[in-house]
Amino acid sequence: MKILVVDDSEHIRLRLSWQVGAIPGLEQVWVALTGIQAQKLLTRMKPALLVLEPQLSDGDPVHLIPLFKSTHADLKVAVLTDDATGHSRQRCLQAGADWFFDKSTEFTQLLDLIHQLSDASLLTQHSNATVPHGGSHE
Repeated sequence: MKILVVDDSEHIRLRLSWQVGAIPGLEQVWVALTGIQAQKLLTRMKPALLVLEPQLSDGDPVHLIPLFKSTHADLKVAVLTDDATGHSRQRCLQAGADWFFDKSTEFTQLLDLIHQLSDASLLTQHSNATVPHGGSHE
């Protein structure tokens, strides 16, 4: 499973990439500082999960969520923000985010979600793998 983390906070990018990178089943963890970088990386790496901060230095990427999801059909979006107001939550979920997490109180829940998605990804990989058949010769 590939993950793209989009956040302009170096602390959050480093913390997430370090903690998430240790999860079994993850192929790659990429980071971006801006919505523009996110668009370029999404096209190139085709992640399964986008972890997005909706308040970036280059603007508000929430309006890009529908575009991201329409061009990457299997993409899941988890919003991770300090602005965990009801209005922000509603706006992000209406734009197409699959999950919404408060940085200060729900960081662990985001990591739990990534573990679950990674486990599901491993199961899918194993069930789709070709199993060699041991046959007998007659």
